[in-house]
Amino acid sequence: MNRKTIQLLLLPIIIALAWLVYRSPMSLKEFQDETNFRKSAVIQDLKDIRTAQIAFKDKYRVYAGDFNSLLSFVKNDSLAVVKAIGETPDSLINGLQITDAQALEMGLISRDTIFVPVYQTIYDQDYLDSRDSRFPFDLDKLSIVPFSDETFNIESGNIEKGKVVVQVFEVSTTFGTFLNGLDATNKGIDLDNTLRVGSMSDASINGNWGE
Repeated sequence: MNRKTIQLLLLPIIIALAWLVYRSPMSLKEFQDETNFRKSAVIQDLKDIRTAQIAFKDKYRVYAGDFNSLLSFVKNDSLAVVKAIGETPDSLINGLQITDAQALEMGLISRDTIFVPVYQTIYDQDYLDSRDSRFPFDLDKLSIVPFSDETFNIESGNIEKGKVVVQVFEVSTTFGTFLNGLDATNKGIDLDNTLRVGSMSDASINGNWGE
């Protein structure tokens, strides 16, 4: 076999190796970009769930311990909203600027309590406009971890902090769950790490993503 023939036989191998070398850094970057995208989707869902948990606690004084209770609350329950009727005058009365409480006592304004469906109250247009627009809001899928068929882990309870009993909750999922289908080998990702909001050991409703 002459030299030219050997070179022709080796050429496809050389091209393939060069392509692999060229693609390797890009593959890592693509993995990191996809990881960040999926992580952002999970964080947005955790924020949405936290909003529901806060409203649940405001009404029932405890956090929901399962998604059946939480989603039923959001879809079927209502919250009391105080509606103002009239406005406190800007002008002075008897030389004094009156407060809302004084205007209420004088009958210049009134307050009426109405009941509004929970989802209209906590997920109003202002809230929806503030969300990450890349991830449309879907109440029916709120308990499902994005890019998977699994449900977020949810817990609630109470702990003692400074001799005071406080209500706590935690909602979480692992990186392995939302990175489902991606090859994370040698990519510097611990698939057992979690993204969570709230804490079962501390009186916090913050997320662990550094907010």
